[in-house]
Amino acid sequence: MKSKLNIFSNKSIRNFLGNFLLKYDLFLMDLEDIENSLHPQGANIIIINDNKEVSLVNFKNLNSTYLVISCIKNNNLFFNKAIQLLRCPLSIINFENSIENFIQNLQFDFHDLSIDNEKLINLKNNLFCYLTKAELDILIHLIREKETSKNFIKEYILNIKSNMETNSLESHLTRIRRKMSKINTKVKIKTKNEKLIITV
Repeated sequence: MKSKLNIFSNKSIRNFLGNFLLKYDLFLMDLEDIENSLHPQGANIIIINDNKEVSLVNFKNLNSTYLVISCIKNNNLFFNKAIQLLRCPLSIINFENSIENFIQNLQFDFHDLSIDNEKLINLKNNLFCYLTKAELDILIHLIREKETSKNFIKEYILNIKSNMETNSLESHLTRIRRKMSKINTKVKIKTKNEKLIITV
């Protein structure tokens, strides 16, 4: 079965990519479609060709299922640090390899816990529940890094300024822990000083 790949770009680039990304089940869409399709199943590739196209995408709303490929030369663009960014120029081979690596890394497993899009699954008993976008981004970041600072999550995932007093992160963590308990996973999120650690 082919992996599903959603590509958001201008029409000429989409037509070009369709000629060689044959091993994927491609869904080719306009950049304007991103807001109406958050967050589609499968891997998501956004190709930005010029500064005009930047204004069509709200990068803050994207999660780690998105790979952004930018063909813009300046480095002044703001990108959400929860998403991956590749800069052109890229050879076709490097482009294909980058997409393949990105798709493979979308499989988020940690011991008995697995994330499939917004679904949190216990692989041992098949119990599952659903995560919100913020919960998903926090948990994926923790699974990737194993340990992270609360400040990083606040600033780069929840978009909260470091000097702002809020209990938003603690509220998200409480809900994530409650959902993990509901599906009887052995995985725990521990707090140590100002760090978060995912462990068993």
